[in-house]
Amino acid sequence: MRTFSKIAAAALGAALVTVPAVAQSTATASASSTSRITAPITLTKDTDLAFGTVVRTSDANSNTVTINETTGARTITGTGSGALVASTTSRATYTVNGEGGQAFAITVPGTVVMTSGANNLTVNLTGSAASGTLSGSLGSAGSATFGVGGNFSLGQSQASGAYSGSFNTTVAYN
Repeated sequence: MRTFSKIAAAALGAALVTVPAVAQSTATASASSTSRITAPITLTKDTDLAFGTVVRTSDANSNTVTINETTGARTITGTGSGALVASTTSRATYTVNGEGGQAFAITVPGTVVMTSGANNLTVNLTGSAASGTLSGSLGSAGSATFGVGGNFSLGQSQASGAYSGSFNTTVAYN
């Protein structure tokens, strides 16, 4: 009987050890949340793009009239007989304000159509930059400036008149 008792005790011990495992039904992980709050970005137009008075060519050739986007200098190039007349000229200039140290993108349309009655004149626009960074640092006000210039072709068939048009320039935080 002693042998039987040993066998029974061993069997009972084995039965107690082989309890079925229970699978884990839940798990938990921790995540953090972050945010950076910044001042809104604003854009102010300081000056308009003004080409001034230009005399069109009297021959079959053409000229290109340009306002430099960085300096605002006005030039006329080409083989036409056109000329610049002393008048008020300027590049369009803008001031950007917002959160210091923040980078921003500048969007300028490729062209603007100026009209005088039924007559059109297409101006190719050029920004002095495609992006910028506001002065200062996070937590303080920052600012930056940039300009927009352009050019147009002027031939003898362009109708006389006072031409004007408008375009939208946009800035956005990167």
